[in-house]
Amino acid sequence: MFFSAKLSTSWQIFKASARVLRSRKELAAFPILSGLTIFLTGFAMVLVAALLLPTGSDTLPPTFYPLIVVAYFVLAYMAIFWQAALISQANVALEGGDPSVAGGIGAAAQRGARLIPWTLISGVVSWVLSEIEDRVPFIGRLLDVAWRVISFQVLPTIVLEDLGTIETIKKTKDTLKRSWGDNVIGVVGLGLFSALLVLPGAALVYLGASLWTTVVTPVLLALGALLIVTAVVIGSALTGIFQTALYRFTVDGQVPGPFAGIDLNQALRTR
Repeated sequence: MFFSAKLSTSWQIFKASARVLRSRKELAAFPILSGLTIFLTGFAMVLVAALLLPTGSDTLPPTFYPLIVVAYFVLAYMAIFWQAALISQANVALEGGDPSVAGGIGAAAQRGARLIPWTLISGVVSWVLSEIEDRVPFIGRLLDVAWRVISFQVLPTIVLEDLGTIETIKKTKDTLKRSWGDNVIGVVGLGLFSALLVLPGAALVYLGASLWTTVVTPVLLALGALLIVTAVVIGSALTGIFQTALYRFTVDGQVPGPFAGIDLNQALRTR
């Protein structure tokens, strides 16, 4: 009964976020732009590194390691920048306005300096968690979920209140303490339903690889990859929309219009 109620709330959150995205399709542009800029920048970095590597060397020179760290944080900053842009325009949509790509870029650019400390913190934490997951997968995954739950409202607060990272953490710490246990429903539940969107594409990729025929396999692989990319874009957009809706609820105490009828206290419930 308890699990069924939680799952039902997660499904309602997923549907409400999807309705917002369906009515404001421009919000999907931000995950697309994020993926493109990260891919192109990463590709350019790899190309430059390949050109600078000594010929015939099988190991990286020591001077490359600081550059790898810098590259890691540059790519992490780009991801956070585009998520900030998405949140700013999701807020516009939830308030009944007209979101735009230019508006999102402008809002994120205005807070560009404020995003740097949060990029450093989240980047270090993500790296540590990935190291833990490599060594102790189960514990690493649990800690990763815990981190996503705890940090879920930090970026919306930075973006929508134009606060620094330290101020934001201080402001949200009481909410984080109260919501540690039960806001998993919103974060993990939405992630679960978003992940299901990937299954059709993954199935086509698996089918194409299994058949391995000259004609059919390339078509199935291409179609599967396209569906997976589309699912990731949609999932990212839905997460940004819900992040913003939950922020509005915690600040205003009122459920944003598209989420009317959903008990967001279930997603941010005190113990």
